[in-house]
Amino acid sequence: MKRVEADGMWSLMCPHECPGLFDSWGEKFEQLYEKYESEGRYKRQVRAQQLWFAIVEAQIETGTPYMVYKDACNRKSNQQNLGTIKCSNLCTEIVEYSARDEIAVCNLASIALNRFVDKASRTFNFAKLREVTRIVTKNLN
Repeated sequence: MKRVEADGMWSLMCPHECPGLFDSWGEKFEQLYEKYESEGRYKRQVRAQQLWFAIVEAQIETGTPYMVYKDACNRKSNQQNLGTIKCSNLCTEIVEYSARDEIAVCNLASIALNRFVDKASRTFNFAKLREVTRIVTKNLN
Protein backbone atom coordinates (compact mmCIF):
# COMPACT_ATOMS: atom_id res chain seq x y z
CA MET A 1 0.00 0.00 0.00
CA LYS A 2 3.02 2.27 0.39
CA ARG A 3 3.42 2.31 -3.37
CA VAL A 4 -0.27 3.04 -3.90
CA GLU A 5 0.06 6.10 -1.66
CA ALA A 6 3.26 7.18 -3.43
CA ASP A 7 1.84 6.46 -6.92
CA GLY A 8 4.75 4.07 -7.44
CA MET A 9 5.11 0.87 -9.42
CA TRP A 10 4.22 -2.64 -8.31
CA SER A 11 6.46 -5.38 -9.63
CA LEU A 12 4.62 -8.61 -10.37
CA MET A 13 6.78 -11.68 -9.71
CA CYS A 14 6.56 -15.44 -10.11
CA PRO A 15 6.81 -17.12 -6.68
CA HIS A 16 8.76 -20.03 -8.23
CA GLU A 17 11.37 -17.69 -9.69
CA CYS A 18 11.52 -15.45 -6.60
CA PRO A 19 11.68 -17.88 -3.67
CA GLY A 20 10.95 -16.71 -0.17
CA LEU A 21 8.32 -14.09 -0.99
CA PHE A 22 5.48 -16.54 -0.38
CA ASP A 23 6.86 -17.49 3.04
CA SER A 24 7.81 -14.04 4.32
CA TRP A 25 6.05 -10.93 5.49
CA GLY A 26 6.82 -7.50 6.90
CA GLU A 27 10.34 -6.13 6.67
CA LYS A 28 11.79 -9.46 5.52
CA PHE A 29 9.31 -9.54 2.62
CA GLU A 30 10.04 -5.93 1.67
CA GLN A 31 13.80 -6.51 1.63
CA LEU A 32 13.49 -9.65 -0.49
CA TYR A 33 10.95 -8.02 -2.82
CA GLU A 34 13.20 -5.00 -3.37
CA LYS A 35 16.21 -7.28 -3.93
CA TYR A 36 14.39 -9.24 -6.63
CA GLU A 37 13.09 -6.00 -8.08
CA SER A 38 16.60 -4.51 -8.32
CA GLU A 39 17.76 -7.72 -10.02
CA GLY A 40 14.98 -7.32 -12.61
CA ARG A 41 13.36 -10.63 -11.67
CA TYR A 42 9.81 -9.34 -12.02
CA LYS A 43 7.56 -10.41 -14.89
CA ARG A 44 5.89 -7.06 -15.28
CA GLN A 45 5.53 -3.69 -13.60
CA VAL A 46 2.25 -1.80 -13.25
CA ARG A 47 1.29 1.49 -11.67
CA ALA A 48 0.22 0.58 -8.15
CA GLN A 49 -2.68 3.06 -8.11
CA GLN A 50 -3.96 1.85 -11.49
CA LEU A 51 -4.08 -1.77 -10.31
CA TRP A 52 -5.50 -0.75 -6.92
CA PHE A 53 -8.31 1.28 -8.51
CA ALA A 54 -9.15 -1.69 -10.78
CA ILE A 55 -9.39 -3.91 -7.68
CA VAL A 56 -11.58 -1.38 -5.85
CA GLU A 57 -13.85 -0.99 -8.90
CA ALA A 58 -14.27 -4.77 -9.13
CA GLN A 59 -15.10 -4.91 -5.41
CA ILE A 60 -17.75 -2.21 -5.79
CA GLU A 61 -19.31 -3.89 -8.82
CA THR A 62 -19.09 -7.55 -7.78
CA GLY A 63 -18.07 -7.76 -4.12
CA THR A 64 -14.86 -9.55 -5.11
CA PRO A 65 -11.96 -10.03 -4.93
CA TYR A 66 -11.79 -10.48 -1.19
CA MET A 67 -8.63 -8.90 0.17
CA VAL A 68 -6.48 -10.01 3.07
CA TYR A 69 -3.25 -8.34 4.12
CA LYS A 70 -0.50 -10.81 4.95
CA ASP A 71 1.47 -8.37 7.12
CA ALA A 72 -1.54 -7.47 9.28
CA CYS A 73 -2.58 -11.13 9.67
CA ASN A 74 0.86 -12.30 10.68
CA ARG A 75 1.67 -9.33 12.91
CA LYS A 76 -1.49 -10.00 14.96
CA SER A 77 -1.44 -13.80 14.81
CA ASN A 78 -1.10 -16.01 17.85
CA GLN A 79 0.32 -18.65 15.47
CA GLN A 80 3.53 -16.76 14.60
CA ASN A 81 5.57 -19.52 16.24
CA LEU A 82 4.27 -21.97 13.62
CA GLY A 83 5.19 -20.00 10.51
CA THR A 84 3.79 -17.54 8.01
CA ILE A 85 0.04 -17.39 7.47
CA LYS A 86 -0.47 -17.24 3.72
CA CYS A 87 -4.22 -17.46 3.22
CA SER A 88 -7.64 -17.21 4.80
CA ASN A 89 -11.11 -18.53 4.28
CA LEU A 90 -13.13 -16.99 1.45
CA CYS A 91 -14.55 -14.01 3.33
CA THR A 92 -11.19 -13.40 5.09
CA GLU A 93 -12.49 -13.36 8.66
CA ILE A 94 -10.61 -16.56 9.62
CA VAL A 95 -6.85 -16.92 9.17
CA GLU A 96 -4.93 -20.00 10.25
CA TYR A 97 -1.45 -21.34 9.66
CA SER A 98 -1.11 -24.17 7.13
CA ALA A 99 1.94 -26.42 6.98
CA ARG A 100 3.28 -28.31 3.96
CA ASP A 101 1.74 -31.53 5.27
CA GLU A 102 -1.41 -30.14 6.88
CA ILE A 103 -3.85 -27.60 5.47
CA ALA A 104 -5.87 -25.55 7.94
CA VAL A 105 -9.57 -25.36 7.18
CA CYS A 106 -12.43 -23.35 8.52
CA ASN A 107 -15.73 -25.13 8.14
CA LEU A 108 -18.70 -22.83 8.54
CA ALA A 109 -22.43 -23.41 8.64
CA SER A 110 -25.50 -21.40 9.38
CA ILE A 111 -28.93 -22.32 10.64
CA ALA A 112 -31.86 -20.13 9.65
CA LEU A 113 -33.77 -19.75 12.90
CA ASN A 114 -36.87 -18.41 11.16
CA ARG A 115 -37.38 -21.90 9.70
CA PHE A 116 -38.19 -23.18 13.20
CA VAL A 117 -41.00 -20.72 13.85
CA ASP A 118 -44.57 -21.93 13.40
CA LYS A 119 -46.32 -18.78 12.19
CA ALA A 120 -49.81 -20.08 12.93
CA SER A 121 -49.15 -20.90 16.59
CA ARG A 122 -46.33 -18.34 16.98
CA THR A 123 -44.14 -20.94 18.67
CA PHE A 124 -40.52 -21.93 18.21
CA ASN A 125 -39.68 -25.60 17.59
CA PHE A 126 -36.71 -26.12 19.91
CA ALA A 127 -36.74 -29.90 19.38
CA LYS A 128 -36.27 -29.48 15.62
CA LEU A 129 -33.53 -26.89 16.20
CA ARG A 130 -31.74 -29.37 18.49
CA GLU A 131 -32.00 -32.09 15.82
CA VAL A 132 -30.71 -29.85 13.02
CA THR A 133 -27.93 -28.47 15.23
CA ARG A 134 -26.69 -32.00 16.00
CA ILE A 135 -26.65 -32.87 12.28
CA VAL A 136 -24.83 -29.67 11.34
CA THR A 137 -22.28 -30.16 14.14
CA LYS A 138 -21.63 -33.75 13.04
CA ASN A 139 -21.13 -32.63 9.44
CA LEU A 140 -18.77 -29.82 10.46
CA ASN A 141 -16.68 -32.18 12.56
